[in-house]
Amino acid sequence: MTALPALIAKALTDSGYDLISPQDGSWFAAGISGSQGRVLIQIVEEGILLALPEADTAERIGLEISGVAAPAGMASVGLARGASHIYEALRMLHTLLTHPVAALSAKVEARLAAIPETERTREVRQRIGQDVFREALMDLWQGRCAVTGLALPSQLLRASHAKPWAKANHAERLDPFNGLLLSIHLDAMFDTGLIAFADDGAMLCSRNLDTSLREHYSISEPLQLRKHSPGHVPYLAWHRGHIFEGA
Repeated sequence: MTALPALIAKALTDSGYDLISPQDGSWFAAGISGSQGRVLIQIVEEGILLALPEADTAERIGLEISGVAAPAGMASVGLARGASHIYEALRMLHTLLTHPVAALSAKVEARLAAIPETERTREVRQRIGQDVFREALMDLWQGRCAVTGLALPSQLLRASHAKPWAKANHAERLDPFNGLLLSIHLDAMFDTGLIAFADDGAMLCSRNLDTSLREHYSISEPLQLRKHSPGHVPYLAWHRGHIFEGA
């Protein structure tokens, strides 16, 4: 087997993969210390193939669906083209591998178990769930506001659900794609429907968002999400249909 190209090896290490080894055939395995998840990588002329354990992951993170047969133990194969696409795909995969919904759910239950049973109210469960969800979003968005890109103090960033906790099912509540990491003022506007985001990530402003407030907070429709993936799109659409107050 040929060695892993230096650019791909750097992309892997920069994205947090520290367990890299050759596999049978032309695949390499990349894993993360402390995580059960792993991804298989194959170098092709067009870019890199990523073999993933979940059937819908390739599509949700914006990979091209490949006709290559998935190796044993994997459910889907997607193609990433170009350096920026490869880096972004590996970064998002890192979050999904280290924060799968099942692991986030288990973390919620573990924290609840440390609380006296008489205090385990619905509100307490939701608060703990929100905290765990926020930790996943801090990783996905690298501690930066999803719109401005500013690395604000953590106290000034909020994990905003597109489909709110009360309306979401168990998996949706902890799905990192059901959230945006936003600065406090953008979080308040998103949560109350004064702003929303189109499928392409462009910010939409409600007719109820006063012009003077838009100017004060530098809110305008040319703003958009720094990056997002197809996995965000159904949640953003739900938010536009149920929360957004209209353009």
